[in-house]
Amino acid sequence: MEKDLLKQRLIEYGMDLGFGLIGFTDVRPFELWPSKISKGRKVDPDSAYHWDNIEYDPKSLMPTAKSIIVAAWPHTPYKSDFPRGIGRFSAHYKEYPKGRDAASELGSFLAKVGYEAMVHPPLPAKELALRAGLGCFGKNSLIHTRKYGSWISLHFILTDVDLNPDKGMKTITDCGDCDLCIRACPNGAIKEDGQVIPGKCLRHHMLSSDFIPSEIRDKIGNKMLGCDICQMVCPFNKSGVSEATLPSYDEMKLFDIGHILNEWSTGLKKRMDRMGDLIGRNYARSQKVLSTAVILAGNSKDKSYLPALERLLKHPHPPIRGHSAWAIGKIGSLNGAVHYKGVLKSALKDEDDIRVIEEINRAMDQFK
Repeated sequence: MEKDLLKQRLIEYGMDLGFGLIGFTDVRPFELWPSKISKGRKVDPDSAYHWDNIEYDPKSLMPTAKSIIVAAWPHTPYKSDFPRGIGRFSAHYKEYPKGRDAASELGSFLAKVGYEAMVHPPLPAKELALRAGLGCFGKNSLIHTRKYGSWISLHFILTDVDLNPDKGMKTITDCGDCDLCIRACPNGAIKEDGQVIPGKCLRHHMLSSDFIPSEIRDKIGNKMLGCDICQMVCPFNKSGVSEATLPSYDEMKLFDIGHILNEWSTGLKKRMDRMGDLIGRNYARSQKVLSTAVILAGNSKDKSYLPALERLLKHPHPPIRGHSAWAIGKIGSLNGAVHYKGVLKSALKDEDDIRVIEEINRAMDQFK
């Protein structure tokens, strides 16, 4: 198939699949990525592992590669205010798998007409979007487009077909003097130069199965997966914000904090199976979800969660016990539930994990 005709066919087919924007770039090594890695390692060494598996030379993955197809999958965001008792999750996590499946379909089309196609190779997606002319970097380190803002997920295919590249963006960022995202970030994770410090970003800690720093727990609020604060204030995202909706009732009920806390003893498998269909199975893991639900319960200050949190002091996973102690201290001290100081003291007798012991002691100190 003649390459200009093939390029047009790829665009048409990609749009039919649901992509909003499709661009093309060449396979020269990336220029921004190495410097971004270097800066990232300096400002947040503990998060350096995030960049270890990303390549900067496409030909190291496919020696015969000639082009990269880059596509943006748009979505409508969810409103910030979810109903009380429901853990908030971002629309991105529901929509990303759809874009990934569509990219696989596009890759299959290339394979059928005789070309090699590697879908989602480990390459820097945001720099790809910049080079393919889809959008610019925001100061929050996200790519935003003129049509959809940053309410997109990025998908790409490395291929050996020689396709004419599109013009890249003229500037890396077009934010000018705007610093709304920097000022809005609840934990100061966004720096003036557009560098985001993963260890300070709330999203970095969400649905973790490890101990989450107490200062991060306080700022997570009711967010179970995804933050969106820096996107909600971005001027490029006004249209998406004005169209924001809530998930369906059935979807939100999967993130019911009370139900999650109470189901752990009988198993969360059915809930995780359904949640995995919605946000991806890597995120829908019982220990991760339960640990985060405990934090959300503590931030809610709702004393109806206290009996479930008391039971969770006996959970086999130390971070869940530790977070439960923290939540009991936070809720009980505010609601005058002094009985729970005794509950914590009793739990201390049987605890042998030093980190949980520290959490229990700090929680007991919350009671006057």
